[in-house]
Amino acid sequence: MSDRSLTPRDFGLLRDILELSKPDHPEPVQERVFQLLEHLAALIGCDGISLQELDSVRRCRTYCQAYEDGERWLGPPDDVGGQDQPGVDVFWDGWWTSPCSLPDRTGTSVTASLRSVYGEREWLRSPLNTEYLHVVDELLVGYPTSAGQSARFLIPRDHGAEFGHRELTLMEGLMPHLRPLVFESVRPGRLSRPRITRRQQEILRAVARGQTNREIGRSLGISEATVRKHLEGAYQRLGVLSRTGAVTVMSSMNSTA
Repeated sequence: MSDRSLTPRDFGLLRDILELSKPDHPEPVQERVFQLLEHLAALIGCDGISLQELDSVRRCRTYCQAYEDGERWLGPPDDVGGQDQPGVDVFWDGWWTSPCSLPDRTGTSVTASLRSVYGEREWLRSPLNTEYLHVVDELLVGYPTSAGQSARFLIPRDHGAEFGHRELTLMEGLMPHLRPLVFESVRPGRLSRPRITRRQQEILRAVARGQTNREIGRSLGISEATVRKHLEGAYQRLGVLSRTGAVTVMSSMNSTA
C-alpha cells in the first residue's frame, strides 16, 4: 500500500489542481484538463490517466482526454471508444456488476478502486482483468452526467502496489472541486444541477454561514437529529462525504449559474 504522508511537493500539486478547477480560470477548458491530468498523475502515481464519458446504453465512449508518458491524447466527439479493442465485450457484459457502473447505479459521484472491491485472487481470475484491463489496480472517480451516461477519471496502475488509503482519500477530497471542470469539458454549457430538496438547500446555506447543526435546528424549528438526517441525504445526492464537500459543490454550481 502507498499510504505515505503528503510532502511539500504534494501540497504544491494540490494547490495547482484546485486553481485549475476554478470556474473563472482564464485558460481554455481543454488545456486546463490536460494540465489537471498531468498534475493528478504526479500526485497519485499511476501509469497514465484519462477523463472519459461513457454511454452504457450505446455501449461506447463519447469523450476522452488522456495523458500518458508525457503525451496528450484527445479523442474525437464521436469516438466509439475502443469497440475493436480485445476484451471490450467482456467489459460491457460485466458492466452492471463492476465498479465501473457505480456512478450509473447509485446516481451519485463516486470514488472507488478495483482492488477495494475485488480481493487479490478474485482480481487475478477476473475476466475484466485477464481479458481486458491487465492492471494491478485502477482508481475511478465518476460523475453521473445523464441517464445512462457518466464521466469519470480513470487512473490505472500496471505495476507495483494497489491504490491505498492515501490515493482514495486525496481523490475523495478533490472530487467535488473537480466536478465543474469535468462537466464543462464533457458537456459544455450543460452543468447538471444536483436534485436536492428545498429543506436540504436551506440547511446547506446555513452550513455555509458557519452555523452548527444545533443552531440550524433552532432557527428552523426542527431537531438536531433531523438536521443531520437532511445533511446525510444531501451528501448522498451531491456525491460528497462532508459538510465542506457539500458546500463546495453548491458554491460551484451557483458560480456557473
